[in-house]
Amino acid sequence: MSRGGTAAVFWALSDPLRLELLDRIAGDADVTVGVLADELPITRQAVARHLRTLESASLLRCERQGRERRYRVNPAPLAEANDWLSRRATSWTHALDRLVAHMEGNDDER
Repeated sequence: MSRGGTAAVFWALSDPLRLELLDRIAGDADVTVGVLADELPITRQAVARHLRTLESASLLRCERQGRERRYRVNPAPLAEANDWLSRRATSWTHALDRLVAHMEGNDDER
């Protein structure tokens, strides 16, 4: 199954370690795999695999500098995911408000 757009963002963020990696990269611009691997209890290869997942969801930008790859957070996909969540929250809020009105017998607002 192919994942794209907002679905890819949610998939990439579904792993707690990837969330932690994204937080660390956001706090330290231009961080490398080696630096991240030194800070975590997993191998450099595992860190690289998680970074590829984040990069494939466009959550990271990667730039080569010599032998190193430096990562930065790309905020655009996060903004799109936030917009999606906001639209869903608004929809649910309206639905729950109607349910409360119905339960309280105030369902005249149809």
